[in-house]
Amino acid sequence: MKYYILIGTIIILIYIAYLYRYYILWFLNTLKVTLKNKKGIKDLQKVGMNNRNVDNDSLKKYISLSKKYLDGLDLSYNKKFILNKELERHLLYSRFSEKYLQELLVEILNYYKMSKENVNLKVNYISSKYALKYAGLYVDKDGLENSKESKERNEGKDNIEDIENKVSIENIENHKKEIILYIQNDMTLNTVISILAHECTHYLLMTHGIKIEKRIQNECLTDVTAVIAGFGKYMIEGYKISNRVIYDEINHRSIKKNRVGYLSYKDIEYVLKVKNKV
Repeated sequence: MKYYILIGTIIILIYIAYLYRYYILWFLNTLKVTLKNKKGIKDLQKVGMNNRNVDNDSLKKYISLSKKYLDGLDLSYNKKFILNKELERHLLYSRFSEKYLQELLVEILNYYKMSKENVNLKVNYISSKYALKYAGLYVDKDGLENSKESKERNEGKDNIEDIENKVSIENIENHKKEIILYIQNDMTLNTVISILAHECTHYLLMTHGIKIEKRIQNECLTDVTAVIAGFGKYMIEGYKISNRVIYDEINHRSIKKNRVGYLSYKDIEYVLKVKNKV
C-alpha cells in the first residue's frame, strides 16, 4: 500500500512539474544567474569605485584647460553649486517630473550665467530594468554634431599632449540646442543633477567655441570642467557604481554594474583634491 501511495505521489508531482514547467525553468534560470553574479556583486562593491578611467597626467591636463576656460568665461572655480532646498524637495517628491527638471535646468544655467532662450529640454522616462546607452545627450541642432564627418572625426583618441591644439573654435551662441535626459526611477538626485550638469557644461563650453575633436576626450574635459565649476559634491556621489538587475529582449535576467559619466569616483576625488589645493 505504501508503495502505491509513493508511486502515486511521484506521478502527481511529475504531472504538476509538467504543467508548470515554464515557471520552474524560469525560477531555475533566475537562481542560476543570481548565484553566478553573487560573487561579482561583492567584488564590485569592494573595488568597483576604485577603478580609474583617466590617469593623473591626463587629468592634470584637463584641469589646467578647465581653469583656463573658466577664467576666460569669468566663472570662478572656487564657487560651489548649491541646489535650492524647495526645488530639491519637489524633485524628490515628484520623482523627477519634467516640470521640476526644467526648473533645475534654469537654475544650473543661471549658475553658469547662461540663457535658456535657445535650449530645449526633452525628458524620456525609461524603465530601470533596461540598461541605458546614454543618460543624457547635448545636441546642437544647427551644427554638425550628427553629421557623418563629425562621427568619423570623433572616433579614436589623440595623444593627450596635443589636446590643447585639438580644441575647435566656433561661435554657436545663436544655434538651437537640445538637452535630452533619460531618467530611470531608481536614479538618485545626485545622479540626475550630475547628468544635467554635464550636459549644461557641454552647452557652456560649446557656446564659447570650446570643444576637443575626439569625443571621449571632449567628454572627459566636460566632466572635469563641471567638477571644477562647482558640481563636484553632486558628481562624486552621482557617478558612483551601482548594481542593477536588467533584462534583455527575451526577458533574460542579469545583474550588471551601472554608472553614468566619464570619470570614475576616484577620478573625481583626484580632481577635487587638486582643485582644493589651489
